[in-house]
Amino acid sequence: MAALTTQLLVSAGTAPTFVAAAASDTVEVGNGKDTFVVYKNTDANIKTATIVVLGNTAYGEPNPDPAIPIPITTGEKWIPIRKEFDAADGTGRATINITGTGGVTGLTVAVVRHS
Repeated sequence: MAALTTQLLVSAGTAPTFVAAAASDTVEVGNGKDTFVVYKNTDANIKTATIVVLGNTAYGEPNPDPAIPIPITTGEKWIPIRKEFDAADGTGRATINITGTGGVTGLTVAVVRHS
C-alpha cells in the first residue's frame, strides 16, 4: 500500500505528476470537497477503483464501497474524495483498491487538490 502525495492546483495551471498505481493506495481526504484522485489507464483491460467506506447506513447495513470503472487504452477518470471516505483512524486518508485483469499494469495515478 502506498500513501499518495496530494498535489496543489495553482493559478498558473497545473500538470500533476503521475506515478504507478498500486493494488491498494491511500489518499488524503482533505475537507471532503476539493480533493480528487486521477487515474490514467493505458492497458487494454478495464480496471476498477473501489473506495473503502467504513461504518453502517441508518439501517444498520454496511456502507457500500463505490466501485468506479477506469476505461481502457486512453481512459482517464477523476474521482472526488468525499469526507465519508475518511478511514476515521486519525490519518485523514481513504483507501482505494484496484482490481481488474492484469492488475495495475498500465495504470498511473495523481492526487490533486484545489489550493
